Amino acid sequence: MGLLYPGALVFLALVPALILAYLAKERPSRVTVSSVLAFRALRGFRRERFGGWPRLDWMFFVEAFILMLAVLALAGPFVWHRSNPIAIVIDNSAAMQAMTPAGRTRFYIAREKLYQALAAEDGGGEISIYVTAPQPRRIAPAYKSLLEAKRALTRIKPVDSPNDQTTLASFLANLAAESHVSKVIFAGANALEAPVPPRIHAIAVGDAVANLAIGSFTLRREALGAEALHASLTAANFGPETRHLEIVLNGDGKEIARAKETLGARETGMLEFQSLPPARVYEAHLMPADALPLDNVAYAVGGSIKAVSILFISPTPADANGLNSIPGVAATARTPDAYIPDDLATVDLAIFEYATPKELPAVNAMIVMPPPGDPIFGLAVTPAAQVAIAGWGKTGPLTDSVNFRLLSLRGGEYFGAHPWMSGVIAGDGGALMLKGERGGHRFVATGFNPFPYLGKRNLPMSILTLNAIGYLAGLGGSSVENRTGQPWLVPAGVEQVILPSGKKVAAKPGTLFTEVSEQGVYEMIGPGAAKTPRAVNLDDLAVSDLASTPALKVESASASSSPAPVMEKSPLTGYVLAAIIALAALEAIVVYRRRRRMLEA
Repeated sequence: MGLLYPGALVFLALVPALILAYLAKERPSRVTVSSVLAFRALRGFRRERFGGWPRLDWMFFVEAFILMLAVLALAGPFVWHRSNPIAIVIDNSAAMQAMTPAGRTRFYIAREKLYQALAAEDGGGEISIYVTAPQPRRIAPAYKSLLEAKRALTRIKPVDSPNDQTTLASFLANLAAESHVSKVIFAGANALEAPVPPRIHAIAVGDAVANLAIGSFTLRREALGAEALHASLTAANFGPETRHLEIVLNGDGKEIARAKETLGARETGMLEFQSLPPARVYEAHLMPADALPLDNVAYAVGGSIKAVSILFISPTPADANGLNSIPGVAATARTPDAYIPDDLATVDLAIFEYATPKELPAVNAMIVMPPPGDPIFGLAVTPAAQVAIAGWGKTGPLTDSVNFRLLSLRGGEYFGAHPWMSGVIAGDGGALMLKGERGGHRFVATGFNPFPYLGKRNLPMSILTLNAIGYLAGLGGSSVENRTGQPWLVPAGVEQVILPSGKKVAAKPGTLFTEVSEQGVYEMIGPGAAKTPRAVNLDDLAVSDLASTPALKVESASASSSPAPVMEKSPLTGYVLAAIIALAALEAIVVYRRRRRMLEA
């Protein structure tokens, strides 16, 4: 037995004060009574004074005992007892959705085995339940009974996110090392590599299953202004035999393409779909269906078809007029005096012609012939009446298909060496085009002016301009892939996100969105209730490899020792308070009956 707050025992000094209370006597007083009964009722007043020997009757001892019990309750008494607190860890990751040869999912079998493991326990401690995906966490405060724990397990569902194997192994090791846990029961797709920490009881349900899977699914636009898209899709055969598969591609619910492929045992292949018609959402379906339905479908969105919005800042805003003739481009011109940094919140990229921004732009930007003394980018500028191209780097997004020998330049300026921007086009007096990344954004600087955009009237310059805009707008490359379980940054203007399940979740621009455990299309709600889709896929062939699930290595500093008993404190304050209430009630009843008998006498 022990005390949580032993300092409270100082209040035992109140017990002598109770003795003083019994020394307090009433002084004699003359009282006129009307009868003998009234005199008997007032006989306590006869010849009483302060001092003398106290009359310590049974009430004194009861009240002293109640006072001491109250002080004991303040001190927080407790006793030690042997406990059996259990931690249940159930794998709720995407791999647990796989069907087994028995016709049940891995998750169903794991839960049934956990029911059996709990039934074999004595129930002598609390039960904490943890899930593993997207990150290991406890689902609720510890449960007091086996029935409550079983009900909680029934409510858990597997998610579409994979496990982080390293995080899971570390989590199990830390949980097994906790002093308040006597046993950890882990049920999941991964077996544990020997030696297993003594406190961990592992239940592996990851039986080998052959599986076909879709991995990555990306879209790209072949060229700026073209509406048709190109799709690339990865498929894998995780089985011991050669398999024939078929991919059906739908756009906004209608079939738009179909392809067949034959993959050998444990082979991965790439399927290409050319010239896809525009659609808001694309879905890829793998046939035939197999053990894991989750990786038989993948999503992509045609967000690149949306017009690229450009803010053109220049003292000669008319130079932006030609940009609006490019299909899929919407340009707005503004003079440097009218420009403020907040104007960039609603555009995809900015072009500064003969001007520099007031601060580092929050979007990708192109700087055209900046004036000397630029304080933001720190470009070293050397004006020249005539500039000439002396060389260019290997073919890339900016130089692709440009015939530099036909490119005619007028006056301009050369750039000196820059700390974080590299040269793309070189001239006799320095670089003529630089590119670089800063603060998560792309920047391009040119020492010549490609504007106004003239189209076919100046084809080499127009191609270079389209390359620069496509590079800054993210066109021409693969679409960004979002995976289940990986948070993504909420774009500007988005206040709400609709999950694939239909649930609406509030969002704050510039923060990470973490409700990403579902595969499918997320709808981002922006100004005016405008919806922008975002595809999130499993896209993890390691999870789809159901034929070879690696064992987890859980480190333990005491792998050879036996599980140590767990001792817990059981507070006694409640029992002490109950005793105080019972004694006070008993005293009140006895005193009431005594006074009643005295009055009746």
